[in-house]
Amino acid sequence: MTNSATAPLPSQVKKTQSRSERRARKMRTANAAVRTEQEPNASLSSDKTSNAFADKKNIMWVLLSGAMALTFIVMLFLPDTGMGGGLISTYSAMLWCGFFGAALWRYRTASGWAGFAYGSVIGLVLQFISQFI
Repeated sequence: MTNSATAPLPSQVKKTQSRSERRARKMRTANAAVRTEQEPNASLSSDKTSNAFADKKNIMWVLLSGAMALTFIVMLFLPDTGMGGGLISTYSAMLWCGFFGAALWRYRTASGWAGFAYGSVIGLVLQFISQFI
């Protein structure tokens, strides 16, 4: 009756390890750790797979969104650029200043939504100021 319903499956049988087996397993893991430290190419290949969109510390997003926000803000204050009046100028200033604020806040490891809100308010205020100047 070795195949009865009460007999444990071979995968469920737990074999106890002796001291020498445990020591050999520890030595194998220690040797594997030393080999990965000595091979710099192995660690570089795992770092190359990072996603630029998910990286909060990527300064490129802050620079790009800041350049676009600056472009639209400068266009608000320049005459005859087509951005001085109208609802599109308000939306563009709020949107790009919001993107810049979100990127800056995420770079500082804060909430991106709060940064977008602050940036949008600053863009709206700058658009109102450009109407008076």
